[in-house]
Amino acid sequence: MEPFQFHDGAGAPCFFLSKWEKEFPHLSVGMSARGGGKNYALHVGDDPDRVIANRKSLAKALNLPFAWWTCGEQVHGTDIREVRAEDRGRGSDSRRTAFADTDGLVTRASGVWLTSFYADCVPLIFYSPDVDVIGIAHAGWRGTVGGIGPKMVRRMVQMGADVGRIRAAIAPSIGGCCYEVDDRVAGALQEVLPSASNEILKSIQPGKWKLDLRLANREMLILEGIRPEHVELTHWCTSCHPEYFFSYRRDKGKTGRMVAWIVKRNRGDG
Repeated sequence: MEPFQFHDGAGAPCFFLSKWEKEFPHLSVGMSARGGGKNYALHVGDDPDRVIANRKSLAKALNLPFAWWTCGEQVHGTDIREVRAEDRGRGSDSRRTAFADTDGLVTRASGVWLTSFYADCVPLIFYSPDVDVIGIAHAGWRGTVGGIGPKMVRRMVQMGADVGRIRAAIAPSIGGCCYEVDDRVAGALQEVLPSASNEILKSIQPGKWKLDLRLANREMLILEGIRPEHVELTHWCTSCHPEYFFSYRRDKGKTGRMVAWIVKRNRGDG
């Protein structure tokens, strides 16, 4: 069953990871849809006031304080920053205050809304219920071969998590059906994941490959010690569904960004 379910409510169409929200009621976990052309990223040349208004509208729809919104300035790298309560709100209304050169965020704190932006790259979302730690990571092909997923798992273990209890979710992103790469990218993936199956990386002609980054990240997380049944894997492809998603490849770079998120409220707040 598809773990990310679409809901079009309160003027903010989104995909929610309802399974986690039911099991852990203090969490909100999901990803925006492109409904109404709403772009949530400040770095794509959109009017900043309109982007901030979109963010505030989403906050209202989710019944979350906009002041909790926290994000990094993504660079397709593998740096992960621990967000403390006093960092709450960084990047919410200005790129200047976002965590610089950061593609992964992790926190122990409640009331810190971890957000990250996407238009084909893979959103990796994490929760460790034993220590109540949440995380989010942005994995394009560079972040994937750089191991940002396994790095997040190791960071959470350093924070006290039992790897056998860590949950991971792979949210909507471009699928192997649509993501064509060259030998340079295919070779980089094969170096870090030599066991990659034909389902992950498939040669379609000399110098051309189809790459499923979602499956590659799933395999890398399992190799790092996450139990297979603890990895939620979407079937939504951002390129295949223009009615729901922005896609950098499909739209030839001229497109907005969805936002993926995870946040934990104080237990008992609902």
